[in-house]
Amino acid sequence: MNKVMKAMAAMMLLTVMCFVAGCNKPENKDDDVRVTTYTPQDVTQTSAVCGGDVIVTQGLSLSELGVCWSTSSNPTAEDSHLSTSNWSEPYVCSITGLDPGTKYHVRAYALRGLEYYYGDDKSFTTEGNSGGGGGNGGSGNGTYNGHAYVDLGLPSGTLWATCNVGATTPEGYGDHFAWGETQPKGYYDWSTYMYYNGDTQSSFNRPGLTKYCTESHLGYCDFADNLTTLLPEDDAATANWGGGWRMPTKAEFEELYYNTTFAHTQQNGVNGILLTADNGNSLFLPTAASYDGSTLYVLDRTGCYLSSSLNRTDPLRMWALYFSVIGSADCGVSGDGHLRYNGSSVRAVCR
Repeated sequence: MNKVMKAMAAMMLLTVMCFVAGCNKPENKDDDVRVTTYTPQDVTQTSAVCGGDVIVTQGLSLSELGVCWSTSSNPTAEDSHLSTSNWSEPYVCSITGLDPGTKYHVRAYALRGLEYYYGDDKSFTTEGNSGGGGGNGGSGNGTYNGHAYVDLGLPSGTLWATCNVGATTPEGYGDHFAWGETQPKGYYDWSTYMYYNGDTQSSFNRPGLTKYCTESHLGYCDFADNLTTLLPEDDAATANWGGGWRMPTKAEFEELYYNTTFAHTQQNGVNGILLTADNGNSLFLPTAASYDGSTLYVLDRTGCYLSSSLNRTDPLRMWALYFSVIGSADCGVSGDGHLRYNGSSVRAVCR
């Protein structure tokens, strides 16, 4: 009898143990790590702001929180991604280098050990080529200090303003500046140029340059300072649009010239050239001509856009981008054109 009772007791104990064991759920990793993908914001032609956050079971630790994106649904960390090791705070970042007019998928993800956890798939579509970012040369695909720029995908990352300094539209001529001066004026020649002294009253005086001079025989009383790039206080773009904007260098004009194709076109009835980059974005430059004295020469047929770079071997001149739409369109970067006192256009750059 005792043996029977003991056997029954053992069976009951085994049944209870199995029941208890059956009530203990196996580990659910989705409950331990829960990732949320934020809805993409501030979508432009080439960028978007994305992010996410993660909630983990107390005591667990992660090594990475980030976002991944692709043109295919449900991207993974093996696709393009950005991340941070500070997973305890929401992660928000700007993803750049996107193609205009393209649908993208993005997911937030977390990494624990060797295992990845993902949030929901969110999609967005970048803006198409329009305005200054496309053939119309309009509003551009970004702004800095209140002025629009276009990203031409240049190797240096230089961004070009969509309007001339002094203009409010891409086809507007804007203001004209002597090289090294920051305000337009009514008459352009050596007698009104800020950095030229024409005093010949003394036999010891010789007229010439008083700043940015590499050849003493062209300087006032043999002056030379060997400055070859405009300082910020003499940069018309910086002075009028604020820090971050500046006049392009000779090298940046050459980069623009060699990394785009140019063609004569009109925008809102204004002649100019359209410089189109490999990424499909383009830049319109109007034929704003240049001043000599009080006369704009060859208006609506030519353009001269100042660089911040001095012609070292002939400091009476500067490097500039010149173009003409007389006959077949012609364009190039030269240091042998206008004199520094001529009033010419400024197209600013930033990075």
